Amino acid sequence: MIQPFKRPNIASVIAHWAAALAMILALYFGYGNGPRQEAFVAHAYAGLTVLGLVVVRLFLRTLLPWPEVESGGSRISTVVAESMHWTLYALMLLTPLTGWIVASEVGCTAVPRLPNIDRLGSSFSIGHPVSAMTYHVHVFFVWSLLALISLHVTAALFHHFVLRDTMLARMIPVFGRRAGSVSDHGRRSHDNQNHCRSGTR
Repeated sequence: MIQPFKRPNIASVIAHWAAALAMILALYFGYGNGPRQEAFVAHAYAGLTVLGLVVVRLFLRTLLPWPEVESGGSRISTVVAESMHWTLYALMLLTPLTGWIVASEVGCTAVPRLPNIDRLGSSFSIGHPVSAMTYHVHVFFVWSLLALISLHVTAALFHHFVLRDTMLARMIPVFGRRAGSVSDHGRRSHDNQNHCRSGTR
């Protein structure tokens, strides 16, 4: 039986991959690749980009509900997947937000400063206990986000290669169009067969 192919809105797909690219850049510069100050600024702005894109994605998801993938998964797997998605959204908000708080606490002037955040240390230093605590929370969120992204990618590959549904295809525009055209062609062929059968009676 051919499964219907339901395309998500293109704006959400673009925001998804843009956020993924911004996270890769944030991680790359966050590990000190490049001159220290320039890397910190690039890391900070990549994180702020992730934060903005996640807000856009949440707005789009509220405005335009995400279509469900029709697969043979159980109800439990659906609930787990939904919970993982919302946890992923939460971490993509909290991780850059805590990083932004750290930048504001240490007095970094290269990025916009959050209001009502007292400057606790000198620029690009984590010498104050409060700044250090916020920094460690930020790092914890980073590792949690990496773990959840790994599960997210593994689940997407499992759906594509084992369950053989359209979850991964619909998130890649080129593959999505192909999967959609194949599904549409299959449904048209099925309808034509039924029409021919009814015409021969």
